[in-house]
Amino acid sequence: MGVLAMRGADTLAQYNSTLKMVPASNMKLLTTGMALTRLGPDMRFGTLLAYSGTLCDGILDGDLYIVGGGDPTVASGSSCADSLERTFSRWKEVLDAKGVKTIKGRVIGDPRFFKRPSQGLSWQLEDLGFYYGAGPSGLNFFENSQSFSVRPGSLGEAPLITPLYPDTPWMNYVNSARTGAAGSSNTLNYINTEFGPFGEFQGSFPVNRNEYKLDCSNPFGAYTCAYFFYNYLMAAGLIAEGGFADVSPQGNVRDDLLFSDVGEAAASWMDLVELGTCQSPELWRIVKDTNYDSDNFYAETLFNMLSQSCFGHVDRDSSIIAASRILEGMGLNTSNSYRQIDGSGLSRKNYVSPEFFVRYLKKMYSGPVRDYFLESLPSPGSKSTLQYRMGKVPASIKSRIKMKSGSMNGVLCFSGYILSPDGDRSRTIVFSILTNNVTAPSYAVGSILDEIILSLAQEP
Repeated sequence: MGVLAMRGADTLAQYNSTLKMVPASNMKLLTTGMALTRLGPDMRFGTLLAYSGTLCDGILDGDLYIVGGGDPTVASGSSCADSLERTFSRWKEVLDAKGVKTIKGRVIGDPRFFKRPSQGLSWQLEDLGFYYGAGPSGLNFFENSQSFSVRPGSLGEAPLITPLYPDTPWMNYVNSARTGAAGSSNTLNYINTEFGPFGEFQGSFPVNRNEYKLDCSNPFGAYTCAYFFYNYLMAAGLIAEGGFADVSPQGNVRDDLLFSDVGEAAASWMDLVELGTCQSPELWRIVKDTNYDSDNFYAETLFNMLSQSCFGHVDRDSSIIAASRILEGMGLNTSNSYRQIDGSGLSRKNYVSPEFFVRYLKKMYSGPVRDYFLESLPSPGSKSTLQYRMGKVPASIKSRIKMKSGSMNGVLCFSGYILSPDGDRSRTIVFSILTNNVTAPSYAVGSILDEIILSLAQEP
């Protein structure tokens, strides 16, 4: 366990404060703060509609490209995102404004803005198939996730698993899971790959368990987006005669996910003719949903954008370098106290000390995006990952606590601010409490950490 809490220059609590620990989703504090600082709170992601070929008398004799700019909100269910109908109607308005009536070619989803891999190489295999292990690409759909309905079958037989949303008719599913005894653990998991349209369910699902929704990753976000927009256009009477496709990892136009390394090369961006660009919500709104919902997908997107802003291209190794440079540019010494591998905190190779978190949070509190950053941090009891924390604590106290939680197996962390009751900024408490290698139940550890934070909030 490591703890540091400070009010100004006064240390209120300290224990192992320089010990580097796995921060889990507390890493999102660094990612979102750096994104606000580097990219600006009003930054927006752009999605470009463009074409290859020619456009004459309403006939596009070529392919329509949906060139993603990394927007993580397309078809997302988060509060900041536009509805899918609103998003697609804006895209179609771009086509209508240019007089496009018929597309002789295909609707192609282009994810090339973000380089592969989309998922962290240090993430655990068991996480990759779940929604929180989905990685962002240049063009996304529903946060590159997919939901399934799961119901128990007969004891010893396969549970009943049905795809819900989004529809992905190209996928081939193998159900190797089994229905377990009453009262047994739910160990159901899903394994997939970006190298082919295959997914396998494994593990056990209790025979007495009610039906529930299993949210998994979908490695074909750009392909799914093209499919849904193609169907939207067809329903609206704008015919795309060539169907839909995406750009494969090899850079080819791919209309069959079984054959990603064949076919013609996708048009280069320089050769495309622009029709128009549609923009995402402002970054500050995305950042708020990232921290309130502890959204790994949004956080990884923001992490990718750090390298884009610093180096003009996106890849994970460059983002790691960019993050360190941004922090050092804020006047923070990162040596022996900070190591960041991803944006979400899903990697167990991230290491940060409580002392570094406190130094960083102080910089953010005195920096130009302070108000946006504070607004992005939930309070206990709010509709967020903190909704059920400190249930019996008066609202007047809870509302002054602005913090981010972080948890995974054996890890529970809280870092943030406790605002002064009189609004005096100089009396704000900055704290970080990190626990690792915990074998006790998380609720038991959490109640102890809640008491520590409450005691700090009651400091005179």
